[in-house]
Amino acid sequence: MNDPDLRQIPSGAHFFKCALQVNPFEYLVAHGNPSSFTNESEYNAALIEACQEQQIDAIAVTDHYRVRSSASLIECCEVAGIEVFPGFAAVTKDGVHLLCLFDPGTGLDELERFLGSCGIRREHQESPTGQYDVVERAGGPFV
Repeated sequence: MNDPDLRQIPSGAHFFKCALQVNPFEYLVAHGNPSSFTNESEYNAALIEACQEQQIDAIAVTDHYRVRSSASLIECCEVAGIEVFPGFAAVTKDGVHLLCLFDPGTGLDELERFLGSCGIRREHQESPTGQYDVVERAGGPFV
């Protein structure tokens, strides 16, 4: 058995610079946010460039109860070597705003199932509110 070279073992914590609420281009358009970008490709390229300039290791891409709008940005970031936590922003029936983030690589179909279990079944509903309050969930309360 070979003993590990102790000089090769990390000497402590590794910190990651993250941007944990990045919206896709479609979110900007849907909510009338001012932008100098005329299309999704320009937006995605500029966002990736900014992440690289700021040495951001990981991002979370979220839209309000939507996930398909994030597909292109997620793909572009992954190709550029940026770790992506896919997810969505949610508002509970008692008005709490949550960011629901999932493991990198979680598929959009799986996220769509989570949206459905929150009571969100129509993708193009403008600003839906989930059917649960902050302590409820499908199948019973959080424990």
